[in-house]
Amino acid sequence: MIKLSKKWSYALKAVIYIAEKYPKLQKIQDISADLNISESLLRRIIAELDKSWILITTKGREWWVNLWMDLKDISVYDILNSVWEELWVSDCTKWLICENSKNCSTTDLFWNLQKSFNGILKLQTLDKIIKN
Repeated sequence: MIKLSKKWSYALKAVIYIAEKYPKLQKIQDISADLNISESLLRRIIAELDKSWILITTKGREWWVNLWMDLKDISVYDILNSVWEELWVSDCTKWLICENSKNCSTTDLFWNLQKSFNGILKLQTLDKIIKN
């Protein structure tokens, strides 16, 4: 079942924080302090977002961070996916084929929920979130 972890929450909060201050570069230390997130955890999350081309980082004496893509091109789905959060509404939708689907009356329901959930996350882009 879906359980949104602290890691997911922190990733989303950090990306929104950076987006609100775009195009100005942000220091990880400042983000950590302002959002009350452990700097070491934030560095790991930012590194994953960097690998996914959502953020770009400049490492050196201090880590600087900025968005890699335009606000309208970054969805909540992209952020969740980049930090390896499971986006499944149930164990049934975790795999492409459910071994119990022939004997289960909820398979179609769970697959439809999964499609709807993914669709909603993909529609929620940073530009829309920041406007609100």
